[in-house]
Amino acid sequence: MMLIVHWLSEIGAILWALTGVVIVLAKLISAITHCECKLVTMLDLAFKVKKAWKKLKDDKRKNRQ
Repeated sequence: MMLIVHWLSEIGAILWALTGVVIVLAKLISAITHCECKLVTMLDLAFKVKKAWKKLKDDKRKNRQ
């Protein structure tokens, strides 16, 4: 009987540790996803700025001609 209780407590400790690992991994994945979203937004904005700058230069070139 004591052996079964000991095994159950060991299994409980292992499951508790695994739960902690899963929580940490979930937070890490969430942080990476958040950074990825920010990076995509920044790249999209940079592309729009580049496109607007090119349009401005092209318009300036057309006005000179």
